[in-house]
Amino acid sequence: MTSFGTLFKVMSRDRFRLVNKIILAELAVIAVTLLWSLMTSGVEGGEIFGVTGAWSFPTFWIVFIMLSVANERVFTRDTYRLIPIGETKLYTVNLLSAFAMILYFAVVQVIFYLVTMMAEKDYLLRLFSDISGGPDTATAVKATLGMFILGLSIIIMGLTTISLVHLTVSATNNFLPNISRRAVDIVLYIIVIYLLVRIAIFVFNEINNFGSLLSTGMQTQFILNICGVLVIALVEAIINVFLLKKWVETIPN
Repeated sequence: MTSFGTLFKVMSRDRFRLVNKIILAELAVIAVTLLWSLMTSGVEGGEIFGVTGAWSFPTFWIVFIMLSVANERVFTRDTYRLIPIGETKLYTVNLLSAFAMILYFAVVQVIFYLVTMMAEKDYLLRLFSDISGGPDTATAVKATLGMFILGLSIIIMGLTTISLVHLTVSATNNFLPNISRRAVDIVLYIIVIYLLVRIAIFVFNEINNFGSLLSTGMQTQFILNICGVLVIALVEAIINVFLLKKWVETIPN
């Protein structure tokens, strides 16, 4: 049987290269944006940090989509399915590999933020000094950490939800006629869109209630929200492993 660590390294190697290519493309876009600003109106205070933060969000979605595609290919390709390893371990390694690369991307973005903040520390310090009535540093750090953990939890659920839809479609397509396949696919995609909208609404509500982390009474509810997201991800993962074992067939590479 193939070991957990060996398979994790194999899966992570190509994904690590993919994420690095996207990060390099992000740096190039940031450089071009700042160069354009310099040539037109000049780079203003805080613009380096602002541009870096602005481009990090679309870049994250590109990373998430590309890793999700790589994640799903593992389930239906002979290259991985014929490896002597149980479906549970294969699914777990695949999920952790994708999550580790997203976490790696997040760490790199934090480094970018810190570097740009240091480059514009005088401007940012003046800006922060003008803001009064805000929370103290310890409370702000706690709130930011809470939102970061919630974000990671939602990412895990996003990966398991995508796998659930993909494996369900693969399983149903194995025994349904072509017309029925298209009908089932449409229904499943509608369900996915609905779930994504609900998740987006949930995330926006949490962001709008960012101050809830600052009060002891709301911290419990915030923690319960995180636990709820992880429970949903766990249930989806269990269903995914069952589908992988019983219904999903491979396709030739």
